Amino acid sequence: MIEFSNALAERMRLVTAPGTSSMRSKANALRAQGIEVVNFAAGELFFDASEGMRRHAVAAVNGRRNRYTPPLGMPELRERLAEHLSLRLGVRYAPDEVAVTCGAKQALFNTALILLNPGDEVLIPAPYWETFPTQIQLAGGVPVIVDTTRSGFRPRVEDLHAALTDRTRMIVLNTPNNPTGVVYDESLLRDIGEFARRHGLWIVFDECYGELVREGHVHHNVVSLCPELKAQTIVVNSFSKSHAVTGWRVGYAAGPRQVIGAMHNLQGHTTSNPSTLSQYAAHGVMEDGDPSFLHTVNTFLEDQARIAREIVGEVRSISVAPAEGAFYLYLRVASRLGGRYGGRPIETIDALAELLLGEAHSAVVPGSAFGDPCGLRISYAVETSALTQGLLKIRDVLNAID
Repeated sequence: MIEFSNALAERMRLVTAPGTSSMRSKANALRAQGIEVVNFAAGELFFDASEGMRRHAVAAVNGRRNRYTPPLGMPELRERLAEHLSLRLGVRYAPDEVAVTCGAKQALFNTALILLNPGDEVLIPAPYWETFPTQIQLAGGVPVIVDTTRSGFRPRVEDLHAALTDRTRMIVLNTPNNPTGVVYDESLLRDIGEFARRHGLWIVFDECYGELVREGHVHHNVVSLCPELKAQTIVVNSFSKSHAVTGWRVGYAAGPRQVIGAMHNLQGHTTSNPSTLSQYAAHGVMEDGDPSFLHTVNTFLEDQARIAREIVGEVRSISVAPAEGAFYLYLRVASRLGGRYGGRPIETIDALAELLLGEAHSAVVPGSAFGDPCGLRISYAVETSALTQGLLKIRDVLNAID
């Protein structure tokens, strides 16, 4: 007889709550007690949705756009995305090579389920976005973690090669990177692209932060640099970050026709189409072609990054990843682990994150969520007053650990 108190499927042993949502929950619990908390853990802009997205969504509501679309999205949105990709990457994409998904997360999970067989290995540079390995495991794959903390948070081809086996089937590239904020340069992407071509690997290219890049840096797509890789690359992107609509759940994947066709079949049995209203809004802003919101966001993030770097620079004996894109500062705080704060031992990065929440009233994400036992991720996409207030408290707590 089934023990209903212990009846979960075995696969759920692979799934734990994301570190970002865990810290958000803890911060909310403190707020419920009347304690003001700065939330540096959220992977989203504090901005309201872009004016274009809001306007086109309202028009869709008023136009009674309430029905199903095809599983992979409105034909006109897929066509517009294909045109956009073709122009941006210099490689032609057809509408049936593009899938609209319920956020980038679904595009990534679709890809893992479609391309991985049980036991297939996937190379993932670390620190990584925490969802990558979990989705791969749920699809039956095996994450193979490649450390980048000793190479400027950029994967070296020699390290990728050392991790290669006869079971390796895929590599995940995420630039601008979450959690480090590092932007992979042209030379690095060409080298990794050649590595993938030579060994016949699928490339999952996550560029969800591609439009959020700091001055002096340029985002490159591996397909634009190596057009011959189009046949083995799944490009994943989203409107969430660039238009401040993380809750609207509208992303997309672009890849070989056979893969996108399989996504149609899979998505038709899971979520069906993404939100119709979100699709109309996304199509509308693409038709508008207005860059003003993105310009405002990047100008704001430039100032925020400067303030954040200045304050964090006052913390002794830590290192910080280059804040080149996205909206994160990534701190390496190994020197604080094993120390004490007011007599209290700080043995792990999770304990340090808990300390910062309790003493600095600031929620950060511990590196354990990203495959790094010595890192902290701090989002600087918060209001300026909160950024300064929270980081000054974090600085003081970190400097008080001996």
